Amino acid sequence: MKVIFLQNIKGTAQMGDIKNVSDGYARNFLIPNGLAEPATAETEKQAETLKKKRESENLTNKESAAELAKTMEGFVLELTEDANEEGHLYGSVNTKIIAGELAKNKIKIKESSINLPEPIKMIGEHEVELELHPEVKVKIKINVLKK
Repeated sequence: MKVIFLQNIKGTAQMGDIKNVSDGYARNFLIPNGLAEPATAETEKQAETLKKKRESENLTNKESAAELAKTMEGFVLELTEDANEEGHLYGSVNTKIIAGELAKNKIKIKESSINLPEPIKMIGEHEVELELHPEVKVKIKINVLKK
């Protein structure tokens, strides 16, 4: 089934894209959740306006992400966690904790924008990459201290 995507879906399509997807995926997920609609001659015209809207939003988001990246260069986030004598954390520091601590510092970033291959399980200094925009990334240091 040919559909027009009304929203960005990571790894699948961007807003305004016209793609062929399986009938079940379109009927059972995309259309009921308002993520896409069936492609017709009329809706294909709408796709062009959606693409233009996406491009203008993308440009403004990139500019604001670049500004935020400049302010975050050299940023160090300090966290205090329970750890044993060898320095192993009893829990771990994951993207949810990092996003919450950044929010306390008035930096709002989605958890999905934090590139953390695996949770931090040791005290010490760790480098984490934040994807503020697909074209704008910044690295920050996270210093995990023992409580």
